[in-house]
Amino acid sequence: MSRITVLIADDHAPSREGLRLVLAQENGIQVVDQATDGKQALTMMEALQPDILLLNVHPPVVKGLDALSQIRAKSPGTKVLILADHPGDNFIIKALQCGAKGCLSKTLTRADIIKAIRVTHAGELWAERKMLAQTLESLLQTANAVAPTEAHKTLTKREREIIKWVMQGMTNKEIAVQLEISDKTVKTHLSNIFGKLQISHRLQLLLSRIVNHTA
Repeated sequence: MSRITVLIADDHAPSREGLRLVLAQENGIQVVDQATDGKQALTMMEALQPDILLLNVHPPVVKGLDALSQIRAKSPGTKVLILADHPGDNFIIKALQCGAKGCLSKTLTRADIIKAIRVTHAGELWAERKMLAQTLESLLQTANAVAPTEAHKTLTKREREIIKWVMQGMTNKEIAVQLEISDKTVKTHLSNIFGKLQISHRLQLLLSRIVNHTA
């Protein structure tokens, strides 16, 4: 089986080395090079065509995300995972809309970093459960601010229960056990919730795909 090739782009040398050491311990993943910034990464991308780019961007500034269109042009097959210290919900949404396949905080465990790489390499999206909870909470607050009466009317009691558990960081399986339903039903409820919060169809699809691949 061929290895998943990874390029790390991070302006912080200790972080780059830490990631390299983590990935070096995993069979089936190979770090092909390291870049100190996005500009250097673009040059390397064209030559190396890695499967995955781990790109450090500093939120809440989203300017670094502008490079994603250039990255896609240089290496269309590369999937980009954004590295960030404290990514907020707006930053995560912007990153996904710009073409990133997911966001990773620098506090992630080794197991989660590996899982994120494998999930995105398989063609899916990745976000930590905590990030998903923050994004969902922000969307709910926005909906309530725009039309609080309508928002409460459209969300069912079960959907409000599920939102509460998601915001507490529970996984789909844990919520399913709590409510004595299947995790497939939980995913269906979450997809319905995204639709009722009046978010764009594109973002609704992105969030739904993340829900389907966060345990």
